[in-house]
Amino acid sequence: MNRQRWIIVSLFISALVMICAVVLVERYSFKRSRKQPSNSYLHDRISKFEVQGIDISQHQGEIEWKDLSHPNPAKTIDFIFMRASVGIENDTKYQENWKKARNQNFKLGAYHYYWSNVNSAKQAAVFIKQVDLKKGDLPPVLDIEDISDVQNKKSLRKGLKNWIRIIEAHYNVKPIIYSGEAFYRDVLMPDIYFKNYPRIWIANYNKVKSPRISWSFWQFTDRMPVNGIQTLVDGNVYKDSQANFNKLFVP
Repeated sequence: MNRQRWIIVSLFISALVMICAVVLVERYSFKRSRKQPSNSYLHDRISKFEVQGIDISQHQGEIEWKDLSHPNPAKTIDFIFMRASVGIENDTKYQENWKKARNQNFKLGAYHYYWSNVNSAKQAAVFIKQVDLKKGDLPPVLDIEDISDVQNKKSLRKGLKNWIRIIEAHYNVKPIIYSGEAFYRDVLMPDIYFKNYPRIWIANYNKVKSPRISWSFWQFTDRMPVNGIQTLVDGNVYKDSQANFNKLFVP
């Protein structure tokens, strides 16, 4: 290889190394920025809500339940929703978390992450086997976030209704439906059943005053730091008063 060609190759390799370095730095910075905790819970639009809480799953790992407290000193954690099942599988930390949280007298609720390609009755059976609700617990929650690869939206909505019917009959309380605001509006609300559903929990992490469709609970962030939990968690508020919140409980 002559000198001129060697210089060209060297310059090319140097440029390639520099490009790779820039990409790595940008990706690292992006990941760090995503991991930064949100302080939106301190904002007036959030702090004005009387009833506040969090939701967790096995992804939060080991939790120091005795240390659990709201990051805003002026607020308390008034409720905790826990993932009990996902599709036809159990959340591996649910039973442990439920027992320990119960010992600390937190107001608790259980949710099911719905698999859109799996039979609704089978998923309801998994949730019922996993979850034993008592008087004073929060209603069960149906978490739906994905469309199906094997059925159209109308059939998906039919399956969701079936899950709700089975769960309501078993626990004698109307479930809560959780979803992202756009998903609920575009996929579920075309059906009058979901448009008029009375208990909706909406996820919207944008800096809005509140969700723009009817809601009872609002998940306003997925990056809230909570004492006693190593990971960031989902922060939630209840729309109405403590008195109305108390009316939701399992009879």
